[in-house]
Amino acid sequence: MSITRRALMRNAALAGAVYGIGRPAFSAGTVRWDLADEYNADALSGKASKFFLTELSKAVGDKIDITYQGGGALGYKSIDQFDAVQDGAVQSAVTLMTQLGGIDPLFNLSSLPFIAKTPEEAYTLWQAARPEYEKIFEDNGMVLLWAMPNPPSGIFADRAITSQDALDGFRIRTYDVNGTQTLMKAGAAPLQIAWSDLIPQLSTGAIDAVLTSADGGVQLSLWDYLSDFTELNYAMGLFACHVNKDAFDALPKDVQDAMRNVTGACDAYNWKIMKDSIEASYTILRDHGMTVTPAGDVPDAVFETLNTAGAAVRDAWVEKTGSRGQTVLDTFDTMKAG
Repeated sequence: MSITRRALMRNAALAGAVYGIGRPAFSAGTVRWDLADEYNADALSGKASKFFLTELSKAVGDKIDITYQGGGALGYKSIDQFDAVQDGAVQSAVTLMTQLGGIDPLFNLSSLPFIAKTPEEAYTLWQAARPEYEKIFEDNGMVLLWAMPNPPSGIFADRAITSQDALDGFRIRTYDVNGTQTLMKAGAAPLQIAWSDLIPQLSTGAIDAVLTSADGGVQLSLWDYLSDFTELNYAMGLFACHVNKDAFDALPKDVQDAMRNVTGACDAYNWKIMKDSIEASYTILRDHGMTVTPAGDVPDAVFETLNTAGAAVRDAWVEKTGSRGQTVLDTFDTMKAG
């Protein structure tokens, strides 16, 4: 990225630069980074970023100043951020990994339907897969730090998804290839749409429904467009915080150590706020007039349809990832049993 373009993007990003870390005045030796995020500061990825920056500041003071650039302020969507961090166009990012399946199919793991059915299982899956994720980032000149899970995905629509007929031909937004293939096999007409493009698609009537979490619906005020949310506990896609390795290696050793040492606290905090957000989001949706249908009120036949469709997607994922994917799933099963 040219210096001129970089400067223009920084100027354009002032509204999105919600917070940095460190003290009001920095020393001449302060290292300055940006942290890109397609989502907003009030989204869970933004809250996770703020916690990370705060904990890092406690550990190293003004040795590094990282500015959070939320809402896609630097011009990147999640799908762009892998290359942007790899190339050093931005030093760090928090990226929805399910957008990176074209880079490596292993990134689609967290959105495989009905693999992790609870937040606790989603954490176990992250731990089982982390060594493979780390290797992918390392092979591409990056360092993986922490993860932020999305709350379980459900469907926002103008009706509750309480029958197979409710899915037939439904033009529904999905966020990755797994969701697209699963819902297509279940009879819907899915379209993969980036987060930042979702509201224009809804407002023009291009789609009928949205696959996302209740928290996602709150962030976009989906009650302005749709009336119902059906809880499906479909999947909990992961965000990952990753940094450029050359930039990381250039940091003082104590700053490098601090970045790695806060990852455990970040993961613990991130899973807590994800779990806390579920019922809180349901309350907000109801307060805005939406009907929330819990998973227990969804007929078994709907889940059977989705599970059958999802099984084919899971099998295809294992075929694409080979022994890497199967090893992760085997490790996950062992960790759950233990």
